[in-house]
Amino acid sequence: MITLRRIIMRRQSIILGALILMVLSLQAPAHAVNNWYAGIQLGPEFLTNDSDNSLDDAVAFGVYGGYRLDRQISLEGSLTTATHDGTGNSELNVTSILFGPCLSAQVNRNMNVYADAGLGVHFLDYQYGHYDHSDTESGLYLGAGVEFPFQNNIKFGMDFKYHALFDNHPVNSDIITLLLRLGF
Repeated sequence: MITLRRIIMRRQSIILGALILMVLSLQAPAHAVNNWYAGIQLGPEFLTNDSDNSLDDAVAFGVYGGYRLDRQISLEGSLTTATHDGTGNSELNVTSILFGPCLSAQVNRNMNVYADAGLGVHFLDYQYGHYDHSDTESGLYLGAGVEFPFQNNIKFGMDFKYHALFDNHPVNSDIITLLLRLGF
């Protein structure tokens, strides 16, 4: 018997797989037209208000992409997913979809810095034994990061984001991500 949890995890895996394939298919146009960019990201995700330590920190992974309007301003979107294990038999699955403007500056030819802000939609699935509660929350995010170009279209970087959830019902917490990025 397939549980709702397995169905949700399969749905998240299918969505993430499709987005990774989309990122890989965009690489040829990204090399031809320098305005598009995409990449993959991986790193820790923290809950800001887990006072009873019922949920562990998690490893988030996902994809991001954007379109440069000019040298300093771009529109960027990202999708990340993470599973926080809890005490007993509990866990919280978080899938975040973010979209907003990004302002970047070149410090020198080997380093770029950026700041971004925007809207987020967070799909929260909290499970404890037979109890299963899913919720969709909206919010804002603020972020900053640094990129180090290696070759023409390959960049390595670090991205920090604070996700403020408007109505964080399943858990009374906001989210912090610190992601390593590999961009194309």
